[in-house]
Amino acid sequence: MKKRDSGAGTFPPHPARETAQQAAAILFRHVDGELNICLITTMTARRWSIPKGLIETGHTAAGTARKEAREEAGVHGRVVGGPVGYYGITKAGIRYTVAVNLLQVEQIDAEWEEQDVRDRQWVTADVATTLLEGRPVAAVFRRGLQQIAT
Repeated sequence: MKKRDSGAGTFPPHPARETAQQAAAILFRHVDGELNICLITTMTARRWSIPKGLIETGHTAAGTARKEAREEAGVHGRVVGGPVGYYGITKAGIRYTVAVNLLQVEQIDAEWEEQDVRDRQWVTADVATTLLEGRPVAAVFRRGLQQIAT
């Protein structure tokens, strides 16, 4: 009999009951020739992450990425190209496939919808990579950085 792994092993703690689609955004800008990345904290664990949310019926991944960036990080911009990649997570028994988009930031709000429950931080690409290491988004994030650089 195989033993279940409570961490990031091959067996999830509970099998997913349903599946859903989410979209996320890697928020970036250039300041004085340097690439800056905007990270936000998750609401519960307060770990650094990127904005993401459920793609509602009739909406696109790009539109959802823009909406989540505005609500969760208080930034506005344009999605550059299509998704840079996908990753999967299971949360509360639901399996999510997350499409990750690049969003070039054009405007930053001083106040935003979720500012009372999330922190926002601008960091270098290297610092962002370190803060996201070990998270499900890490590999797709690195791929996104490669696309920004080209």
